[in-house]
Amino acid sequence: MDDLLKATWYVLEDPQVAGEHLVLESLGQRLSTIWLSQDEARAFMEKTPTAAGMQVGKLEGYALKETYLVALGRLGVNQIVVGYQPGMLQAQVIPREKALERLSLLAWEG
Repeated sequence: MDDLLKATWYVLEDPQVAGEHLVLESLGQRLSTIWLSQDEARAFMEKTPTAAGMQVGKLEGYALKETYLVALGRLGVNQIVVGYQPGMLQAQVIPREKALERLSLLAWEG
């Protein structure tokens, strides 16, 4: 998981509303998706009508990622889906709280 947490994350954000990011719901669960490349995030936008008008944002550094995960928790998001594309049967899912705890340790270790 450390390599994932150290990588640059790409997220979809609403350019009209500061701090508004894409949150998905599936089977009563609130999820957020991150991508590890800008191209993957753009491909998702092109295939997903509900993402129309959003833009790709870049999250680098532990502090910014921690802040993002804390904000997602306040929105009721418990899982982070990595690299999801419509039509995929499986994608990597990590618990938001576990990612937040590990990010805090990585930031502390420097």
